[in-house]
Amino acid sequence: MSRALLSPVEKVRIAHELRQTIRELRDRGLIVAAKWASELLQSLPKEFRQAPHLPFSPPPQPLLQLASSPPSGGPRPSLGDFLPPPGPLEPLAGPSKGYTTSHGVDMEEEDDILEEDMFQLAKGYFDMKEFDRVVWVLKSANGRRAKFLRIYSAYLSADRKAQEALPHFLDTKQERLSLYPPLNELINELEGETDPYLVYLKGLMHMRVDQRQAAVSCFVQSVKERPYNWSCWSQMAQLVNSADMFIELKESLPPSPMLTFFAITVMLDLHTATDLVMSMIKELLEVFPSSVHLNAQTALVYYHMRDFETAEKQFDAVQAADPYRMEDVDIYSNMLYVMDKRSKLGKLAHEYAEIDRNRAEVCCLIGNYYSSRSDHTKAITYFKRSLMLNRDYLPAWTLMGHEFVELKNSHAAIEAYRKAIDVNAKDYRAWYGLGQAYELLDMPMYAIEYYNQATSLRPYDCRMWTALATVYEGLQRLPDAIQAHTRALLGADRIQTPTILAKLAALHMSLNQQAESVGYHQKILALGERSGLPTAEMAASYLAIAEWEMREGSTSIDRDGSAESSRGDWTLAAQYLEKVSQTNAPQRDKAEEALRELRLREARAAASA
Repeated sequence: MSRALLSPVEKVRIAHELRQTIRELRDRGLIVAAKWASELLQSLPKEFRQAPHLPFSPPPQPLLQLASSPPSGGPRPSLGDFLPPPGPLEPLAGPSKGYTTSHGVDMEEEDDILEEDMFQLAKGYFDMKEFDRVVWVLKSANGRRAKFLRIYSAYLSADRKAQEALPHFLDTKQERLSLYPPLNELINELEGETDPYLVYLKGLMHMRVDQRQAAVSCFVQSVKERPYNWSCWSQMAQLVNSADMFIELKESLPPSPMLTFFAITVMLDLHTATDLVMSMIKELLEVFPSSVHLNAQTALVYYHMRDFETAEKQFDAVQAADPYRMEDVDIYSNMLYVMDKRSKLGKLAHEYAEIDRNRAEVCCLIGNYYSSRSDHTKAITYFKRSLMLNRDYLPAWTLMGHEFVELKNSHAAIEAYRKAIDVNAKDYRAWYGLGQAYELLDMPMYAIEYYNQATSLRPYDCRMWTALATVYEGLQRLPDAIQAHTRALLGADRIQTPTILAKLAALHMSLNQQAESVGYHQKILALGERSGLPTAEMAASYLAIAEWEMREGSTSIDRDGSAESSRGDWTLAAQYLEKVSQTNAPQRDKAEEALRELRLREARAAASA
């Protein structure tokens, strides 16, 4: 938002605009956007959306009268009483107004009014998902609402037929090819349209036929005129594939609360969840203090930052505020799966299955539950069911790919991951999964390509870099493996860091770079001693450093004539070997043997001196 706080008058205007947009969205069958806008309206404080600001409220009393002292015993005036009367609000930006018919109706709305009975009949068919019937009933309609509903129904019908005609569930290429002819015909019919909803619809179809730039242009044009159509914003967010593209888009859109909602979604999609995103959410909460959506976004920020404990508390708070909310429950279940909280995941799956097991999110949640029990076949069944309910439901494609990998069905996994990338190319988990699948197929060059895609999307996720390094190790490209492991350290936590350091030490030793290897072992000891780890867990590093310090070396003459010895620090070596020999670590026997050898060397050195 351009300002940290909106004025009371601006909040009243937002309420009016939201009400108008909700009616328009419902008329056009855009129920997801209508629900989102309704929730946003409800999250505004009551004083900005109730009397005297409702369209049917009695006219407010004069401001001076309200400002005077209330009668004895009378109610105190509320904040809304002191706001200036809203007056006739200008309509939302849209097609030009001003031309009226002989009946005093806006010319552009006359067709909608004359066709009301026909439209309501078609809307009833639409609600029953009889899309071809809607197209037939509205074939001669001219109103903007009717035209939108007819073309939208034709689009949904073509999409459904394309899916039903698939020879195989995972055949995504055939699905795209079968959509091109009907959608291109509809796009041509919409050419030259300026109505914001029809422009949005054109953008949606451009998006389905992979005409991304044209789709973005349509979405930008549409949200400028109808800013509260969340479906338009969310589709546009899917097309933003880089920070540069986001900055360019942001410059072309007017500052508004909706632009901030959009920015949060994009930054989460681009895996750039930072404190900046959190501050943007807090800014919006000042305007929409009871928004469950914003509280859920807060949980997602913590989830992307891998602060699972805080994210879990936030998700629990969202569920307590709205126990029947389905959105983001799949992300919550993913997190519980990663945290290995099986009992809580099972309880969540049971609760939501009782609410509605015919929602894509709930099927995904149940699939995660079965996956946590290692019942991969049943998990795949529920992920498939999720996709039957929503073909473009990204999490189910990715998670189904993971299950196929567990079953060693690499070819099916690859098809699932490719479909996930078709839905959203920013899904690093799908790219990572493709890398794993091609590793199983022993095709390391493909695995490297897909792991590189994953690292570009998650540059500070050490898991991506570690996977890439492992492939390089298998190819004996040890310098590349060292580079990847070094990059992994930037995003590693205190548990992952020692493992990566040990791997780097081993790789340098393989290249006969002993000094570099010992340097990493020293870092392991420094971390372990600071964390209070027992000696046994650091025995390998103690032994490696001791063996390095046991070198006998030779004496050389420096430039200034003084003698310089390259012999190691035998005293330190003895200390480390004694530490290891006093543990039950697997390296104990080797340490004891090395200690005996060191004592012999010391005795020989003393005798020769």
